[in-house]
Amino acid sequence: MPPSTPEPEPSVPLVADAASVTAVPPVAPNDEVQADAGKGVLLLLMAAIFGFATCVTMLGPLLIDLGRDLDITLGQAGLLAAAMAVSWALAAPFAGILSDRLGRRPMIVLALGGLGAVTIGAGLAPDYGVLMVTRVLAGVFGGFGPAAVLAAAGDLFPPHRRGMAMGWVNLGFSFAAIAGVPAVGAIGGVFGWRWAFAATGVLLLALGLLIRLTFPASRIDHAPTDVLSTYRAVLGVPGLWPILAANLFERALFNLGVLYLPSFLMLSYGLDAVAVAPMLVLVAVGNIVGTIGGGWLGDRLPKATLFVVAQVVSGAVALALFTLTPGLLISAAGGALFGLINASSRPALLALGADLSSRHRGAVLGLVSLTNQGGIVLGSSVGGIAIGLGSYGALAGTMLVDALLACGLALPLLRRDKQRK
Repeated sequence: MPPSTPEPEPSVPLVADAASVTAVPPVAPNDEVQADAGKGVLLLLMAAIFGFATCVTMLGPLLIDLGRDLDITLGQAGLLAAAMAVSWALAAPFAGILSDRLGRRPMIVLALGGLGAVTIGAGLAPDYGVLMVTRVLAGVFGGFGPAAVLAAAGDLFPPHRRGMAMGWVNLGFSFAAIAGVPAVGAIGGVFGWRWAFAATGVLLLALGLLIRLTFPASRIDHAPTDVLSTYRAVLGVPGLWPILAANLFERALFNLGVLYLPSFLMLSYGLDAVAVAPMLVLVAVGNIVGTIGGGWLGDRLPKATLFVVAQVVSGAVALALFTLTPGLLISAAGGALFGLINASSRPALLALGADLSSRHRGAVLGLVSLTNQGGIVLGSSVGGIAIGLGSYGALAGTMLVDALLACGLALPLLRRDKQRK
């Protein structure tokens, strides 16, 4: 009697949309040969980043009403954002390690759920002190999220698709600027700042529940080493330091642009806050186009080369943008061009970071997240000094120097491009 032939195992379909995300098999972060996870996963990751970014940047349209209600100055209200950024930066490196050990989904759910809960709590804060505590806690929970999101994109998409994945995930930041923060401002204007916090918190909790129910679980190899041993290994990964340094100055350059462009346009062309808003939407659209295009180019061109070229060009555009006043529409178009070129470099750099170490991908991207926050602090500080010393001309020169530093620090990465040929 001939031996029986075993029946073939049924194949698992790839994800086609958010409803079918659960069909994706568990993914091992240490396995570089995996199937493309599909659009459903990308939408979930982008939505998570949208939630994080909206919560981080939501204070802008609420500061005046918040200060009036709590009887604090505008400067004191602004410190709420600084407190969140500091605790966020401190939490991010540890979040990366935890996501390597516990899995991406648990960390993303913890970040969204915790951030949602404390954001609702912020809406109930009786005074400034309690509100400050809730924002510090928000930074801790928020710091757990982005590194795990980016690491999940690195896990679930193969190297030749990773640039595209990073591009789409980063669209969450742009959509937060176009839709998330304006919606927060609208809710705050109609119902008050407390309801704006409450609505944002509910959104974050809903996103956490959605990812808990639909996002694919990861199969994690528990590392036997402690935190210090892990970071000794991570800090010795070839190519890490150029990526961290280049990312620090690239984020500083971006922050200089988005922070000081509104005031430049208002002072140069006599605009008020309402009139300048459409110009900023145009810049955000440029950022979206650059992010999508950068993801596409990052999978087809050498990633480090793409980053270096984009930094040089964006620095030159920034120099012209903040020294010339050829007309409002041309200046606004220049701002959109700056956003487009700068954003085109992000997917490539993040994909390079995700490629460094499959075993410690979360820890590596946690350090990248730390330099993101460092870039915000550096850009804000240096930009303020530059404007104080020499107005916007000095700011323009500072941005060019910043871009050239990001470019120069990334030059060692060009060897990785040659090795991939």
